[in-house]
Amino acid sequence: MTTLTLTDAAGTPVNRSYFLVQTTPDLSVWRDYVTNGNISIGAGTATLSLKENSAGTQRLAGKLTLPTMETGDSFPVPVKAFECLGSFDLVFPARASLQNRKDLKAMFIDLLSDGLVTAATENFVHPA
Repeated sequence: MTTLTLTDAAGTPVNRSYFLVQTTPDLSVWRDYVTNGNISIGAGTATLSLKENSAGTQRLAGKLTLPTMETGDSFPVPVKAFECLGSFDLVFPARASLQNRKDLKAMFIDLLSDGLVTAATENFVHPA
């Protein structure tokens, strides 16, 4: 089984381990049960799927869901307060070369690291 290790953005970053809980030829699902006290409704989830259509186009899709649990004495049983999520789709036509695919992935990572995305994420500043 493959474990994903994803690092959060805390002041002292913490590696979170996501364990493979489901796999099919098109979809894999990983869960992080540890972060929210081994409570299933509080488990972070990561998914990756790779599908090919009849024209040979490949679609790689990913999603990360990070739940936050309610805290305090007024919640005697675990309750999910909300969840943040992110997703992506990378679409590769059959004619796309390995270099085309590598370029798209690298540039997508750069886009997510760009200051505009950081400002929008941290301070809700609209890209100009």
